[in-house]
Amino acid sequence: MKTKDGKLLMRCLKEIWNHEPQSLLMAGGLAVADALLPLVPALLSWLFVEGLAAGWSFGRLAAIAGIGVTVLFLLNALRGKMYHCGLPHTENCNDLMEWEYQEKTMTMDYASLDSREAAYLRAKIHNDYQWGNGAYFMVPQFQRLCSAVLGIAAAVVLMAPVLMQRSFWLHWSSPVFLVFAVALTGLSARSQNRVFVKTEALRDEYDKKSARSDWLVDNLTYREGKDIRIYRAKSLIMGALRETERDHMVDGESRLEGRAGALDGIISGLLMGGSYVFIVLRALQGALSAGSVVLFASSIYQLCESLKLLARSRSEIFRNARRMESSLDYLELPGLLQDGPRSVGQTEEAVDIEFRDVTFYYPGSGIPALSHVSMHLRPGEKTAVVGRNGSGKTTMIKLLCRLYDPQEGQILMNGKDIREYRYEEYLRMFSVVFQDFFLLALPLGENVAGAREYDEERVRECLEKAGFGPRLARMEKGLQTSLYRILAEDGVEISGGEAQKIALARALYKNAPMVILDEPTAALDPISEYEVYSGFRNLIGDRTALFISHRLSSCRFCDRILVFQDGQLVQEGTHEELQQDRQGLYSRMWEAQAQYYQES
Repeated sequence: MKTKDGKLLMRCLKEIWNHEPQSLLMAGGLAVADALLPLVPALLSWLFVEGLAAGWSFGRLAAIAGIGVTVLFLLNALRGKMYHCGLPHTENCNDLMEWEYQEKTMTMDYASLDSREAAYLRAKIHNDYQWGNGAYFMVPQFQRLCSAVLGIAAAVVLMAPVLMQRSFWLHWSSPVFLVFAVALTGLSARSQNRVFVKTEALRDEYDKKSARSDWLVDNLTYREGKDIRIYRAKSLIMGALRETERDHMVDGESRLEGRAGALDGIISGLLMGGSYVFIVLRALQGALSAGSVVLFASSIYQLCESLKLLARSRSEIFRNARRMESSLDYLELPGLLQDGPRSVGQTEEAVDIEFRDVTFYYPGSGIPALSHVSMHLRPGEKTAVVGRNGSGKTTMIKLLCRLYDPQEGQILMNGKDIREYRYEEYLRMFSVVFQDFFLLALPLGENVAGAREYDEERVRECLEKAGFGPRLARMEKGLQTSLYRILAEDGVEISGGEAQKIALARALYKNAPMVILDEPTAALDPISEYEVYSGFRNLIGDRTALFISHRLSSCRFCDRILVFQDGQLVQEGTHEELQQDRQGLYSRMWEAQAQYYQES
């Protein structure tokens, strides 16, 4: 056992033990039963032969048979009970480990989630699961490994009385047979290990080639069906699914396993044949009694089978451990954002936000997404942020929400560096609607409230304020209506504009001190967007608000407008003030949009 593989196996077993120790305990019990079951018939046969040779009475032999049958019955009954009791624990352990992975994904800070290491591990986990299957495979493999070890020990114990006789080793056949058996066993173990190494290499090669097909399998739903048919993308998609060369991997693995199986069969035949020749030879020489021949033959058979099982189960459990390694590494990923000691406190008052010379680079990028940005969002102020695509608007929002920390400068809330606040408490200060917001395929009310239990009146009120009232009135199940038909047959499809109104209602329901709208109304026409934004100003009252939009006409109701370009804050002021600078970016963007609408 290599040190690395041994340590990895212990990590896997420890993870299973932490979730469901009963599964491993039951597996250990099964291993003991599996090791003992073959011993009973061997011992019975030995006793019968020895008893018949010694002239034992029928009653004595019948009593021995009765005891043996009873022991067999009890062992089989105990084995069956442990198997059926252990299986639910194993399945539950697998579910708990899967939930732990999902919980890690949902709770780790965004910067860690977005890191290259996390992305690589998630992709690897997807492929590893196909062969690893967590505890569902690991526990039975652990049981077989223990059975093999205990079976070897039991066989040695049965042969011990004969092996401990000095006269047994004086004949040349005994050491020759020992060398013969050890050599064949070593050859079998080496063969299994070679298959393991080559199979892992084949699967690693497949993993590297399957990235595109994995994405397609995970992300294609019925909602993409329209585009697939209109653009005749079926051949493209099927080609991407075929290009992984899975058939090549399966054929290669099948050939390897086939050769190993054939060699294993030959080795088993040689070992068993050699064993029986050795036993007969020693019996003819008078070194073994008739009963000992039966016992020795049974013991050697169990020893050979246990050695084969040990080699096979060792390869299998190490293979599965390596497939679980990516999940374990993912769970141990450290957070990149430090949690501060300061409490935000319970406040519904508007907040004061200040950026001081903030510079930020995305991981792996040498170009700053924000460069030396300084700005002040005053309490209760409604501020619009405009700029071309890629100018840094959304990046600024991510930094404000502390999804990332800047490499240079500070972001302050109410005069304190936001890194000093407790992370989870700080996030509760914001109601945000991102441009790439996400709605779950769950009931409408749960989507708005973000919880199973919620205030139905408040949810309806928020949906009405966000402009979703007429659509809600047409839903037969009201707030219990499932969105989309992914999880519910009676789910409803909603348009992009309706989805954005639900997202706005969700921001209203949270009722946080600061509201941020990051282009959430892109699917609305200009008039509807202006109505939503101007109405939203009244809805949020005195709370601090930040609005991002490509349509400059929707920003006129704001107290102040910030203009971003190439990661820098290049202008700020009211609409009227910015219009006076005819060479400024804002004025040029305004004229361009005005001309477009006039021509339209």
